[in-house]
Amino acid sequence: MKLVAIDFETANSKSNSACSLGITIFDEGELVDSYAFFIKPPRESRYFTNTFIHHITLEDINDKPEFDEYYDDLKQVFDGAVLVAHNARFDIGVLNAMCDSYNLEHFRNPYIDTVTLSRRVFPNLINHRLNTVSEYLGVELNHHEASSDAYACMMIALSVMNMSGNYDIVDLMRQLSLRIFFNR
Repeated sequence: MKLVAIDFETANSKSNSACSLGITIFDEGELVDSYAFFIKPPRESRYFTNTFIHHITLEDINDKPEFDEYYDDLKQVFDGAVLVAHNARFDIGVLNAMCDSYNLEHFRNPYIDTVTLSRRVFPNLINHRLNTVSEYLGVELNHHEASSDAYACMMIALSVMNMSGNYDIVDLMRQLSLRIFFNR
């Protein structure tokens, strides 16, 4: 089973303003890689109102590639994977909006939401924000830094898999009566 956790940071409230993407890959029972990269948003979305959240500025991304230049690499990374994201609706929405901005085919990977998963498995937490669940699980987090957020998201999924003894995330989601989403 291949899992790829993703986390986008956006320049502003537009879904097509991705300025950073964090990726953590778990494949064949091993944590393979965890990294992030900057993305230059499309021209119409290059204004930064979210800098106060993630500290990424226009100067940070000025010389970085746009999303379409990463697309083929992402196809290889996502190939055969179940995507994992904390508040997946947001991250998959950004992924789709970025594809739309460059007239690229959407990724069709199934995906799971670790907010929903953590609500089911850890119902007594005060909330199920990434920082709260990470602290509960003892996962170090530099919140709103894309690689750290993607890694923490993966650790939530892996912790639940370890707790249950079920290492097939699709089967585990079914056992917990949780949806596996399919991108359209």
